[in-house]
Amino acid sequence: MGITLGKKQLNKGRVSLYLNYSYNGKRRKEYLGIILDAPTSAERRAENKNKILIARQIRAKKELEFLSVEYHLNDIENTFNDILPTDKSNVPDFYILIGQFLDTYHKKDKKMVRACITHLRLFTRKKSLPVTLLTKDFCINFLEYLRDHLRGNTPIGYFKKFRMCINKCIEKKLMTSNPTDGIRLMQFDEVTKAILSLKEIQKLAITPCPNNEVKRAFLFSCYCGLRWCDVHQLQYKDIDFSSNRLTILQQKVQSHSKNAILHLNLNHTAIKLLQRHKGINEDLVFGLPSYSYTLRILNKWVKRANIHKHITFHCARHSFITNIMANGANIKTAASLAGHSTTRHTEKYVHIIDELKQKAVDSLPDIIVNYK
Repeated sequence: MGITLGKKQLNKGRVSLYLNYSYNGKRRKEYLGIILDAPTSAERRAENKNKILIARQIRAKKELEFLSVEYHLNDIENTFNDILPTDKSNVPDFYILIGQFLDTYHKKDKKMVRACITHLRLFTRKKSLPVTLLTKDFCINFLEYLRDHLRGNTPIGYFKKFRMCINKCIEKKLMTSNPTDGIRLMQFDEVTKAILSLKEIQKLAITPCPNNEVKRAFLFSCYCGLRWCDVHQLQYKDIDFSSNRLTILQQKVQSHSKNAILHLNLNHTAIKLLQRHKGINEDLVFGLPSYSYTLRILNKWVKRANIHKHITFHCARHSFITNIMANGANIKTAASLAGHSTTRHTEKYVHIIDELKQKAVDSLPDIIVNYK
């Protein structure tokens, strides 16, 4: 029995790796799905080197599997570990792999992925991270580090991006399994974003804003609960003005929620904000700057309105859900308007409503009672 590593030349300088089996005069090929890119840069050459290493390890493992059957070996895993290279310099570096992945990654959460990797570097305090160190214990400790250093649901959001990066390595066959599988991610029940009351929203509405498009979009979100990613690319074709109804595919949950398509009824204020600028079909409703610049504008606007809260664009969504529940909407209705797949996500707003009720009661002035 002989197993060798073969290469097939593809177009544009790429190479496909395969295993060439030879046994009892018969030969067959098994393509590994590992493609070497044209070595046009140092990064590509480093990536190809890692891929070849993985292919060689696969070849060695396949050969050991055959020998274990042929010679009735029991301790295959220990034998395999003895034969594989132990030099860490030959093990793929997770940081290099993710850097290459981010070079071609263009989704809206790219900054969040980069922030996650920054925290990973702070956690390891090493310039390199061999993929062999990514054990389940390592991942659990990293999650605990995130929880110790970040607030709210941010640790879970970052850990999910970390899990996604590991899955990318698995897709390229640079890792065989995901060590984060089975690690439970418990969401916090409380809403950690600041909430604007209806009076504060009215205060913002009459306060001049450095950018009227940001003002219009933020107030609109306060009255419909849309996220930034949906408001930013909202088109006029998504709105039926005859029935005051909006229909969109929610970007954040489109891949995993049964309620990804949101049908939302709009009130008179929301319709007025939409109609301030008119457009048709695929025209954008709001001409917004980048998210980071929008936050800077929001900060100036909120300070100008003399509101002493840390407000981000997502606060508009939380304010919408809280205010409709405070004004009598039941939890099922609120969940439907927010586009939540279950009421579990909406329940975290209940305690905010209780706090608001207590504050309203406490706002009544004290009286002096004389029973004489």
